[in-house]
Amino acid sequence: MLNKSIQYYRKLSEILELPLEERLMRLYTTMVGILLSCMFVLTMLVSGAAAQDDDFENLLTNPDFLDGTNGWSISGGFGVISVDNKEESPPGTPVLMATINSVGAENWEPEIHSPPFPLENGETYTYSFWAKAEEGSNRTLGPSFEQNETYVGMGQGITLTDQWVEYHYTGIWTHPSSPPQVVIHIGFQLQTDDVWFSHFRVYEGEYVEEEIDEGPKIAVTPAHRLTTTWGQIKNR
Repeated sequence: MLNKSIQYYRKLSEILELPLEERLMRLYTTMVGILLSCMFVLTMLVSGAAAQDDDFENLLTNPDFLDGTNGWSISGGFGVISVDNKEESPPGTPVLMATINSVGAENWEPEIHSPPFPLENGETYTYSFWAKAEEGSNRTLGPSFEQNETYVGMGQGITLTDQWVEYHYTGIWTHPSSPPQVVIHIGFQLQTDDVWFSHFRVYEGEYVEEEIDEGPKIAVTPAHRLTTTWGQIKNR
């Protein structure tokens, strides 16, 4: 650090001894060099962020309901799912409304299933989505990864309010690799309150926070810490 300071002052002294016109030229050249360096660093940062976004792969098809409810289903007779064009979600993506008319005998009835996707044994996966319940409601849901045919999976129950909240879950898939494929299973816990969903993501790896400025973050700790990890939820 001392050597660099000495070199700097020597160079400054040399410049001050030059004629005024040459001093101005040296100053102009230095400023241009600094500006170009800053532009280069900024370009690299932006390119890196863009590359990170490009590398992100959502394993789920129709995650934002741009193709309506295609690929999504709700167990028959208990309710219906539809795209609610009047509702707005924090991410700005279309909203799926689950209208629940009745419940079944099992705790998971009714249930919503996403389009299927493959998971590999021993790999870490994350799902995330935004959700809210009816005005004044405080209800529970049972989201999870669930493998078709075998019905094994992993997940964590959540509690909804009438405010949009992002929920996300991360765990290691310790069950057999696909096939069969896996779905996001959402059990409605024998409750008839309607629920709105938006912006589902399923991907390999730990939770990745998106640039959505929607208020404070709340830490959530699951009961099964050996097989699951939780990130945080963002509350609007």
